[in-house]
Amino acid sequence: MMTINEDTLFATIIKGSLALLATMMLIGFVFFSQKTGLGVLAGGTVAIINFFWIRSVLQRILGLQPSRPALYSQMRFIARLTLMGVALYFLITSGWFSLAGLLAGLSVIVVNIIVISLYSAVRAGG
Repeated sequence: MMTINEDTLFATIIKGSLALLATMMLIGFVFFSQKTGLGVLAGGTVAIINFFWIRSVLQRILGLQPSRPALYSQMRFIARLTLMGVALYFLITSGWFSLAGLLAGLSVIVVNIIVISLYSAVRAGG
């Protein structure tokens, strides 16, 4: 039986998201098209990179205590949002990826967090 606590939560989210991404990508390639499979892969990769980036910024804010945490977090947020927006713009306009696949891939982290939350609630008897 899987034990999820604060120490293993991040690793559980990443492992589960990678497994879900691989499954969705395979389904995209087999049942839909190459563009859909590539879209799922690209969207999932962007989502996972974004999740890592958010975590690293939060760790720096909480762990290192920069001199101006509000300004630091705002600047990091704007930089992350800008770079992710530019990356998504190029992915959408390239024509190599299905928009539906890209949106499905972008949802892997959210779906995985919902599944983990439901699992933890059921396991705790709630």
